[in-house]
Amino acid sequence: MATLYIIFGTLLASIITILSIYFIMPFPGSQHAETIHIAYALHTAYWYLMIPLLGLAVYGYVRLYIENATWLRKVVLVIPFLIIGGIIFMSDRVMSADAMFLEPTSIEHVSVNDIGLDSSMIVIGTEINGESKAYPLNIVGYHHQIRDSIGGVPVMITYCTVCRTGRIWDPIIDGTNETFRLVGMDHFNAMFEDATTKSWWRQANGEAITGPSKGKMLKEYPVFQKTLREWKRRYPKSLVMLPDPEFKKQYAGLQGYDNGLLKSELVGTNTGSWQDKSWVIGIRVGETTKAYDWISTKAKKVILDKVQGEHIMVSIQSDNATFNVWSRKVDSLILNPMSMGNDQFYDQGTQTLWDKTGRCIDGFLLGRRLTAIPAYQEFWHSWRTFNPKTLTFGSPR
Repeated sequence: MATLYIIFGTLLASIITILSIYFIMPFPGSQHAETIHIAYALHTAYWYLMIPLLGLAVYGYVRLYIENATWLRKVVLVIPFLIIGGIIFMSDRVMSADAMFLEPTSIEHVSVNDIGLDSSMIVIGTEINGESKAYPLNIVGYHHQIRDSIGGVPVMITYCTVCRTGRIWDPIIDGTNETFRLVGMDHFNAMFEDATTKSWWRQANGEAITGPSKGKMLKEYPVFQKTLREWKRRYPKSLVMLPDPEFKKQYAGLQGYDNGLLKSELVGTNTGSWQDKSWVIGIRVGETTKAYDWISTKAKKVILDKVQGEHIMVSIQSDNATFNVWSRKVDSLILNPMSMGNDQFYDQGTQTLWDKTGRCIDGFLLGRRLTAIPAYQEFWHSWRTFNPKTLTFGSPR
């Protein structure tokens, strides 16, 4: 019986530990099924299950001495304990998300005009209360979340490299400036756990998908993605986050990710349109979402469209990295601009010229600025998963 207790306890403990990691990390098959609630149940009850099972195994080993088992049997039956110890160590210290992707040890900013910055790198950021900050893609991509303040308010800048999309969230929940940790992923999207209720939140839409806070939504701030050169043009007084020197090697591991050249099954890019890892520009107008294929939009440069009654313009600039989605309504006028080169747009109807930042630079609307529409660059598999009713510009295969 002693041997049975040891094998039974350590085997079940091993299975529970493996499943607790399997369901929330990108193992074959784990991210396609609706298993998030099973994963959360295992996560919540983990030690309630593990302590009795490990206690049973230890009791079995004590019985070996009571039964005066041979030294060889005692030595051999240490192996199951070594195996479960190794599995627990690997799951907690090596394979868990927050062990693989650490938070920055320091956050430092410099002026966007600093000559040491690479103007071709892609950044995400926003402007709040007149202050703007930008965060290089490879920095946020490694850390997955960066806690900062912009315009005097706390923000949570997030990026999921497996979904290729960034979001900026307000971390205040029920009056508390909440702390989050990266716990894993669901349907290939980064998932965070709050410190207070231990609920799990999706990066892509700010929704608590399981736990006591299930159904709650984080408040979102507008997020813009541009090359640093174009960011500086739009926000000339902005600050830019510097890389944390502690993570130089990790940032280098994402070299080539900006332009889709990184070769990886998880974060690599498909070269065709409407494939799982193809890029799309996803927009939200009211309750309606719509996706625009990156390749065809880049070829057209400008797409004029109408979504839920809103006249919009979708454009990718000549750097093939900066994209904009604007409302075409200015006062009571609907613009129908055409690209003129140098990323400028001319509207024949109003005889106005607009620059790449959406500002009128010539004509009677001089100085007016187009209103930005919430838009994201994202892998097609991610956008369609979290926006299952999305419309598309053009027909996906």
